[in-house]
Amino acid sequence: MSVIRKTMIAGWTACAIFSTMAQAATYAGKSASAPAAASAVNPGATAATAVSLATYANLSGPMRIAGASASRSISVPVSAREAVRGATLHLVASNSVSLLGERSQLVVRVNDRAIAQFQLSPRQPELTADIRVPAELLRAGYNTLSFQVAQHSTENCEEPNSPELWTEVDTSASTLAIQTELSPLTGTPPLLARLDELIDPKQNAPRAIAIVHAAHPVTDTQLASGGLLAQGVALRLRYKSADLRVQDAQTGEGGGMLPGLDLTPLADADVLLIGKLDTLAPYLDAHTLERIGGAFLGVYPKPGDPRHFVLIVAGRTDDEVNLAARVFSHAEVPLPRRNEMNADALAEARSGDATGRDALSGTKPYRLRDLGFRSTTLGVGASADVKLTLPADVYAPENAQAVLTLNFAEGAKMRADSVLNLYLNDRFVQAVALDQQQGAVVNRYRVSVPLRRFLPGANVLSLRPVLVPLVTDRCELRQSGNLQLSVFDDSTIELPPVLHFTNLPDLRRFAESGFPYTRRADGAELAIQLNARDNDTLNAAWSLLGKLAQKQGRPLTSAQITAGVPGVGRQTIIVAAGADLPRAAFEGAPWAPGRSMRLAAGVRAEGESETPANLWEGVKSVFGKPAYAANGSPDTVIEGDMKLSRQLLVMQYRNAASATATLMTAETPAELLRGMQQLVAPQNWESLDGDVSVVSLDSEALWTTRVGQRYEVGEIGAFDHIGYEVSAHPWIAYGVLAACLTVLAALTAVLLRRYHRKHHGDSSS
Repeated sequence: MSVIRKTMIAGWTACAIFSTMAQAATYAGKSASAPAAASAVNPGATAATAVSLATYANLSGPMRIAGASASRSISVPVSAREAVRGATLHLVASNSVSLLGERSQLVVRVNDRAIAQFQLSPRQPELTADIRVPAELLRAGYNTLSFQVAQHSTENCEEPNSPELWTEVDTSASTLAIQTELSPLTGTPPLLARLDELIDPKQNAPRAIAIVHAAHPVTDTQLASGGLLAQGVALRLRYKSADLRVQDAQTGEGGGMLPGLDLTPLADADVLLIGKLDTLAPYLDAHTLERIGGAFLGVYPKPGDPRHFVLIVAGRTDDEVNLAARVFSHAEVPLPRRNEMNADALAEARSGDATGRDALSGTKPYRLRDLGFRSTTLGVGASADVKLTLPADVYAPENAQAVLTLNFAEGAKMRADSVLNLYLNDRFVQAVALDQQQGAVVNRYRVSVPLRRFLPGANVLSLRPVLVPLVTDRCELRQSGNLQLSVFDDSTIELPPVLHFTNLPDLRRFAESGFPYTRRADGAELAIQLNARDNDTLNAAWSLLGKLAQKQGRPLTSAQITAGVPGVGRQTIIVAAGADLPRAAFEGAPWAPGRSMRLAAGVRAEGESETPANLWEGVKSVFGKPAYAANGSPDTVIEGDMKLSRQLLVMQYRNAASATATLMTAETPAELLRGMQQLVAPQNWESLDGDVSVVSLDSEALWTTRVGQRYEVGEIGAFDHIGYEVSAHPWIAYGVLAACLTVLAALTAVLLRRYHRKHHGDSSS
């Protein structure tokens, strides 16, 4: 079938093609090149970068809109710092060839305002359009971009859920380009209470942030303070990676409250200036210096460029500077509606063993409202999600059950096969019957879900009702207003008693939750060890620390960053360039510079011990086969002295102190920084796996494998350990059970024969 492109560029063209596009004519009076023209008039405006709708909606496939009347929506973020100058939606969609063209249409809406509408033609099922989105419709916050369809395949007695009633939006090919410019901060001076608006994940313009030290950090306290700033930035960006720069202050001709700071290297970047009072003296004006009387935070428009801001993090001592950085790192703490403050103390909640502020621990019931869920009413096609976070090393017996106690209200006059389906991580786990034809309010409806269905770390419990009308005959009026289900946020979930026990190394688990380094929620068991204090190495270490804080939703304020020896009881992440890396860092690692190795799926690396780590490893050494034994050759074999050039190497292993170590290294500090920036990007971070990963700086590809032996982490009793091994390797349990039954049968036969000979030896039978 030929593909006919239908392109809407100007309002008069749209009206000529579609006689019913009155709304499109109103809003599409300018061409799609309007943003470029605006850029010439407004030199401060940023170029519009096309972002796919799949990125906005976090989708991996097309958006399917099915039914006679349906709609799907996407949230489009716009920062309060930005002024929208223009936007263009490039839409690529296709529809069923069975639709009735005269009565089927697609309407595009922004915040409930129609900006375009199209006939869905069976003869031209491929739709491509460039739609100008009026700038005044895009407001600060999350805007709703909706695609609403009316789809018909016949004139009379139509089944509204017929399978031929569908339209798909290609979310990968469809893009939205928003042209914005940063608004000057002089009209509304920046406030500490509005730092979330200054460091905003919704910002479309580049968000470069420079951490500038008045004096280069040397001590562990100074290194930790810089790491706290990086965490505060990462937590405010929530799901975005920061374009972080680390620089030392340079004297020069500045301006405003920074008369002595050279601002040229800091062009087009927001600035976090950190240092003690005496080291800041050459850069700050006397009036600002006088107001630093403790742990000081102050935010101001950037001199010479009021579109950006400067945040001063200062104190009279290193401890006061650290306290100010700690206050900044707690993005959840409300700060005063002023541009300056001196903090005297910060009382942080004591953290237990649970990872993150949302992790479930213990056996007490958790209300869903405490997990971020709010009472909601669900209609046809609607759903709601509850986010649940379990400790990364959680383990319970196979028969352990998590109990979900639901409080809900169901509508009346629904068909008896209406149900509420429960999905855990997109897998169906249970259904609740909604069969009360007179309607009902149900309290404490208990649903048991096997704990083994949950993943360590983050989980999503989805509530997806299927609501069926009582009357569904053809040509009958279908009542749908009664198809309602309300789920209340005083519903609870309760976990069974669990143990903390698992196997490592596991880079996937590390990426999901930071385990085992975030076993204490404040990072009290984490040490990041550096081999140098240059700015690239510091940037790499702080970027990693910010990513770990992002994953658990709170700052690791007790984490240690050191160029010396990590503290007692801390597990180490080594961030260093390979040229100067001490040999001791590679003790227990599956690879070391200058050592020839053979790496392949299922093959032990050279130098590994032949002694099994435990009983299960011993069984595998006798009966196990390499992963490549089926086809006779390994998938991948690397033999020789591997080089680190243009790569970031990530390895997790048990070091000489029997603790977990994770090494991140590259050939030079510059390559270490670039590799770390690629690693913490969502597409690479979520792909970590095994115990060895390599990031290529040339192709931005990530390669993962498993080389070293696994080892056990946590405390567990002998009986529970048997249960753990049986759960992890059920075929071994079946073999042991079969062997035991065989031995029992043989022993029974022997005993019966002896009994017979003793008591019936002289019997002829």
